[in-house]
Amino acid sequence: MIVVKVKDGIRLFGPAWIALLANADSASILGGLLTGDQYGTRLLWFIILLSFPLYVIQEAAGRLGAVTERGLGEVIRREYARKVALMATVPMFLVDSFTYLSEYVGIAVGASMLSINPTIILPVVFVLHLVIIFTGELESTERTLLVVTALILSVSLFLVFPLRYLGYPFYISSSPKFLLFLALNVGAVVTPPCMLIYQSTSTALRYSKSKAPLRYRLKWNSRETLIGSLATEAVIALAVIIGQRTPYEITSSVNSFLGILLISSGFLALVVVSLASSWGVLESLGANNKSNVKKVYLLESVPMFLAVFLVGDYLKLLNLAVAILSVSPLVVTLPAVLIGILVSRRELMGEYTFSKGRMIVYFVVVAMFLITGLLGVIELS
Repeated sequence: MIVVKVKDGIRLFGPAWIALLANADSASILGGLLTGDQYGTRLLWFIILLSFPLYVIQEAAGRLGAVTERGLGEVIRREYARKVALMATVPMFLVDSFTYLSEYVGIAVGASMLSINPTIILPVVFVLHLVIIFTGELESTERTLLVVTALILSVSLFLVFPLRYLGYPFYISSSPKFLLFLALNVGAVVTPPCMLIYQSTSTALRYSKSKAPLRYRLKWNSRETLIGSLATEAVIALAVIIGQRTPYEITSSVNSFLGILLISSGFLALVVVSLASSWGVLESLGANNKSNVKKVYLLESVPMFLAVFLVGDYLKLLNLAVAILSVSPLVVTLPAVLIGILVSRRELMGEYTFSKGRMIVYFVVVAMFLITGLLGVIELS
């Protein structure tokens, strides 16, 4: 019986882990480096604490997909209306377009750390991304992405050892600059915002093929989401620790592995974002098929790739992307609220409906995202 459960777990593994590790994208790592440069390790407490709200919101999305065996956009369309589904998914699609900018910029920075001309590696990454989206089924794509996540964690573990911990892990202030950094780090938790869609849809597709009892599948979703949340924030915390060091304290080997980390994390996010943002809009329209996914991917990705490749002013593009992505907590609010309402509906979720206590915790987290998103917009305006 134990052997069967292990096999079931292996078959189920992937959706939550991939969605969450994609949150530790190149933009989040660059943000961690900037946080470390500005505050040292004094915000580590906040970075680690963010694993909890990340777990709460992603676990609910995965639970919804596991029970209904449908993606988020489809569930909202069926339970409400197409207009409501589009209102929830299209803003995420538009914001995710700018995620491409930040990921390609991160990849370009990573290439520079490896002494590789960014104009060489950017087209290579774009073509590899194109090949995966156009030729792979979801299962084969996720196997590739699992290899990328293994690379991210391996590089992160290597980077831990040569860096010693410095300073205090706790600091709090009411200054506008401090609040802005808090908002940016909260934004990193829900950036790219389509991770809710990815975990919901991928879980629905993967779990619908499993013969394991639904209760077991939901426990697996919860555990995988928790481990993924902790791993994601650990990678970002590592970037904070690296960011506190002066350039003279960063060895060439650390610099090189940091470049690999930026490239691999950026590539992972690119693939996940392209799938999830396409799924969200197409599920809302009732037109989710592989052909349409390809079309939406090209519509979203090609202009952003050309912007990074042709403009070449990476700092300006990164600042633009960060400014746009700062509204991610606001964009996530509507779909997050709808998820909360849906998982509390007994006629939809049956015995796996959220309890009142859990609903309170969930909506406190959603309110936190909303408030920090508003703070980010106010401070950047």
